Amino acid sequence: MSSVPHTPDLPLERDTFRRGLGVANAAVRTGLRNAKAASFWAAIVLPFTYLPLLAGGLTGGEALLFAGLVAVNALAFVGGHGYEPAE
Repeated sequence: MSSVPHTPDLPLERDTFRRGLGVANAAVRTGLRNAKAASFWAAIVLPFTYLPLLAGGLTGGEALLFAGLVAVNALAFVGGHGYEPAE
């Protein structure tokens, strides 16, 4: 049996760890950018869903649906704030 001393290659492990962190960071930034883009476009499209509700008049259940749509639209405005489609 040979007893070759094994020393861990710490610089390689650190480099691998940093590379993994860089990939995770890029994935999180991409995910947040996509969520911001979806919120931006939802804030633009959602008001068109109001029209059929308003045209037909708001009865009991439709009034609650309308209020929910307005709340979701407000959240979409906040989530999509600052999104630049040209980026």
